[in-house]
Amino acid sequence: MAEIERVAVSFDGLEVNSYVVHAPEGEVIVDAGAEPERILERLRGEALAILVTHGHADHIGALEEVRRATGAPVYMHPADAEPAGVAGYGSLEDGRLLQLGGEGFRVLHTPGHSPGSVTFVVGEDQLVGDLILPGSVGRTDLPGASWEEIELSLRKVMSLWSERTRLYCGHGPVLSAARELETNPYLPPEVP
Repeated sequence: MAEIERVAVSFDGLEVNSYVVHAPEGEVIVDAGAEPERILERLRGEALAILVTHGHADHIGALEEVRRATGAPVYMHPADAEPAGVAGYGSLEDGRLLQLGGEGFRVLHTPGHSPGSVTFVVGEDQLVGDLILPGSVGRTDLPGASWEEIELSLRKVMSLWSERTRLYCGHGPVLSAARELETNPYLPPEVP
């Protein structure tokens, strides 16, 4: 079973989370946002891939430095990769299962905060980017964002939650899905 390590970094004074997933047979980096040296020092072995939840600058600010240092391939949804100018990426599509280092990463396309936002499901846990934040959800007042889409995306990820599900979000601490269901006023009240 993979261990997901939160790495809090600073992008222009804004705290943002990067993650290193310590899979049984290697390392997977999620959202190389800033401070590449802090991300790289958390690696315990070979970096097998760099996954990107969405293409906002605070989530890809250190992407090229981390890619150069590790030689790892980058996986990103094309709806965000192309506008962000990220070249040479592996395309992520809804439902795709990436097998990396002996761990499965299921891709859910979860637009709303950005057109190419994705969530990675690892076991019962979810790396949600800025889809869900502590007591809130991602902004929908940005270009390409949509409240209608984010609500559909929320329902999609919520349908997979259990009492044990942890949410690894783009900003703030790791969240308990059960606790967010009780306290987050932005989550839809019913899951289809």
